[in-house]
Amino acid sequence: MASLVYNNGMYLIATQALDLGSETDIRVLLLKTGYTPDKDHVYVSALTPASYEITVGGYSRGVLTTTTISKDDSTDRVKYTAANYAFGALATGETIVAAVVYKFITSDAASPLIAYCDFTDTPSNGSTFTVNWHADGIFYIQM
Repeated sequence: MASLVYNNGMYLIATQALDLGSETDIRVLLLKTGYTPDKDHVYVSALTPASYEITVGGYSRGVLTTTTISKDDSTDRVKYTAANYAFGALATGETIVAAVVYKFITSDAASPLIAYCDFTDTPSNGSTFTVNWHADGIFYIQM
């Protein structure tokens, strides 16, 4: 599955209800096999975290740091990125298939989804697992 930006996340950005330039609580979670990405999902609760979020020892959701929005005239893009995120040592037992970026509000039912970032399936093995964002950012808008 390819990476995507959730429709509601893009709507919130376009209407400035979500200001990625100033938000301080943008988070990331990891998914295991089974979730089918759907651009129409709105909140973290739509991911059915009890079924599809990884649960191995050492895992907890993270807060993104060093987030930036930049314009690239050579590719006609505006991109959103952050520092790579290290989840620490994740116990053996699950295969990580994607990261999901979202704005934390008060609960999964109130926290809007922003982006689904697909990557090579990686079994947890007791080592630190780091999400290395693509050179094109977590997502970009083609102008």
